[in-house]
Amino acid sequence: MENYNFQITPYDIESLLPQVSKALEKRTEFVSRERYPGLWENIDKLNAVSKGKRRSSLRSKIMSIICLVLGVFLFVPGLMKPQELLVPLLVGAFAIVIGIVYLYIGRKDKKNPFDKSARLLLMGKDTISAKQSIMVSFSESGMEIRADDREPQHIPYSDFESMIETEDLFLFVHDTRITVLQKKDLTSNDITDFRNFISRNVPQSIV
Repeated sequence: MENYNFQITPYDIESLLPQVSKALEKRTEFVSRERYPGLWENIDKLNAVSKGKRRSSLRSKIMSIICLVLGVFLFVPGLMKPQELLVPLLVGAFAIVIGIVYLYIGRKDKKNPFDKSARLLLMGKDTISAKQSIMVSFSESGMEIRADDREPQHIPYSDFESMIETEDLFLFVHDTRITVLQKKDLTSNDITDFRNFISRNVPQSIV
């Protein structure tokens, strides 16, 4: 079967940031719902009877608490192995700070509290030059990342947690990391074919 290849090109960070932030928020809620179904059953009941600013304020407070809890889960393992788990360490630290700040000040900001984590994921992706050769391929056995003269990195589908799709991106959560791919970088086949292929191997959560 033919592989699905993404030839990486520069990312427009400012235009993609809202999509990545929304995707991270969606994943945080998804993980939280799986871990704490009873809590979310009550939250959904409260949301159903809440309206307007009251509902937005309640949701913002809940997401701040979830951000704080999940931040600790990421930060502690990263603190134990900072060289191996640098990204989880940084993301966890950001999540903890965001959670504490939003709980303390008790106000709703217009900006998505996941913007800092989203910017961290996109950091440096706007400076990819034409001289760099970065290819991400998907086959029946998993995902492979090839960059210049580095050894190819293979990630089997058993390491994948989920795939989140936005208007312009695919975000793959795997082995404590997140790979962000632009749809426009797909060089073979089309988006529909790729979506159908990946849905057979990786759980999906479409934003």
